[in-house]
Amino acid sequence: MYERNAPHEANGFGVVFSARTMSRLRRSDPETHARIVRASVTVSDMELRHPRATLRYGGFDFSSISRQTLLTILQEQAASAGAVLHFGHHAAPGSLDDADVVVYADGANSVQRDARPERFGTTVRYGASPYMWLGTEAPFDAATFAFVATKHGHFAAHAYPYAEGLTTVVVETDPATWQASGMDRPADHARNPGGSDEASLERLSELFADHLGGHKLLGNRSRWATFRIVRNARWSEGNAVLLGDAAHTAHFTVGSGTKLAMEDAIALAAALDRDADPRAAFAAYERERRALVTRTQEWAEPSMRWWETFGRRLHMAPAQFGLHFMTRTSALTYEGLRRRFADRVDEAEEAYRTAGGTAARPGAAPGPAHGVAAPLLLGSVRLPNRLVEVVPEECDDPAAAVRAAGARGTGLVLLRGARTLPRPDVAVGSVLRPERGGGAAARETAARTAPLFAEVACPAADAWGPAGDELTATVRALVARGCEGVLLTPDPPPSTDRAPGSRTDSAPGPAAGTRTDPGTGPGSRTGTAAGTRIDPGTAAGTRTDPGTGSPADPVPVRADGTRTGPVGDPAARWHALLGHAERVRTETGAVVAVPVPDGWALDLPGSTGGDAWPTRVHLALVTGRIDLVVSAAPTVTRPAVPAAG
Repeated sequence: MYERNAPHEANGFGVVFSARTMSRLRRSDPETHARIVRASVTVSDMELRHPRATLRYGGFDFSSISRQTLLTILQEQAASAGAVLHFGHHAAPGSLDDADVVVYADGANSVQRDARPERFGTTVRYGASPYMWLGTEAPFDAATFAFVATKHGHFAAHAYPYAEGLTTVVVETDPATWQASGMDRPADHARNPGGSDEASLERLSELFADHLGGHKLLGNRSRWATFRIVRNARWSEGNAVLLGDAAHTAHFTVGSGTKLAMEDAIALAAALDRDADPRAAFAAYERERRALVTRTQEWAEPSMRWWETFGRRLHMAPAQFGLHFMTRTSALTYEGLRRRFADRVDEAEEAYRTAGGTAARPGAAPGPAHGVAAPLLLGSVRLPNRLVEVVPEECDDPAAAVRAAGARGTGLVLLRGARTLPRPDVAVGSVLRPERGGGAAARETAARTAPLFAEVACPAADAWGPAGDELTATVRALVARGCEGVLLTPDPPPSTDRAPGSRTDSAPGPAAGTRTDPGTGPGSRTGTAAGTRIDPGTAAGTRTDPGTGSPADPVPVRADGTRTGPVGDPAARWHALLGHAERVRTETGAVVAVPVPDGWALDLPGSTGGDAWPTRVHLALVTGRIDLVVSAAPTVTRPAVPAAG
């Protein structure tokens, strides 16, 4: 083993391991596991320190340990197993090519990998926010997330204890705040390559003084950096194999690189034990680990984006902000959240209902009520709930379609095409398809029924990348032209995540507002939104695959409420749509409506097992990611959706 640092030279402070990682270590190496456990501290709570409130969240289970202590344990265990350890020794690229197996585990900035990146198909991207790893002797008894406001912008700190009287602290902020605060300027460490940014350390100690209890922040080669997102098309080539951050990185807000590297090492050692051919063992190792790592990276991306933009949400009620934080990835289901901290979920739901003017009656027992039941003030129109149906332009009797939607309890009906209706009993608006860039003919816009919505295709790409920038600019232009809301539809819509107006099968079927059975009486309609058809045999809260008719949801979940679905599962695609919806909603002020698939059921949250559409939609509304839901009629009788008041 060739290590460029000295035996007792460790960068950083503490390392966090999940209970799942520790279980894997126990099964593969009980002795090392026992030593790490004895030197670790266990943390089961998270504490969120919003500027207006402090909230505690229980039900978590992870361990943390000093990085130096962990390295010492691993060094001693490796030596006792017969490994020859070379410290302070930099192995030049190519110097070990004659070995049977070479493991490159030299981090995200891997010199070995980058010497010949074409061997592995390496790509590197950078996050936006500057961050810095620090430590403190201030006492913390939970994983703590503190947010502070300054005249330049907002800063956040992640803090978790790793030993008696010692805590790791990661501070981050957005680029504009970093620059405005002057912390982007060259500091003393430029003249002292081995030192920390002492000027920033002092400033940050002052900013977080209320959370440090008189203590200071400590440095260990601590400097501002931006996160490197590393991916490799191939994890091995010839006799060389990548491990840990050299192979992949995932943002530190969903798990440490050390944790992933330990899990990689366990899998690689087992694969080499099973197969004498190193190349076959490498292939088996990659097959086992790649899907798990990719899922972690898919969770890490929205978590990183959440932290890059946290300041845009601090206006929210603390309880809603906290639930928004806990749902920043698609890892936890609604049921998992309620099992861990039902009281915090109740508080967020109550804050949402209060904002909508439907606070619970004094003395009423707390309990889930679906988010679509809350009213919404849309300009001068007060909607009794968040349900929307869209009547297509080819509908032969829009007035009847509107009446049918009102009878179903729909809060808003949007009409395609320039037309008006005589005194409808339900709120009616218009939806148009604008030109690319947000333009619309003035005479078309003027002829629409208020409130006016625009239907905009939502890209599959990252909400915070160029595609998200373009979408936000388009909506901003639409708002300037008088649109009050947007209907975001996936582009292209996944086969089982259909946009309004799509069909569940290829058979010809009725559009909303068209007659389907002459014997059912005047005005009878299909009762569907946007021309979709419903299979009455579909179970509540599930969707069917159009090719097989088999249930496509809910996504499987573990007993602890975390998802186990495959990479790219419907929940992940839904979460990507919500990323765009939230950005548009926050930056443009537009009311945002999104479609949900055919066959969803408006059941009370928690009444369906696993991860189902009722709870996904509920969480999106309660956490302020969307305002309205465009849906087909449910497959079960819809609970009474209360009117305002």
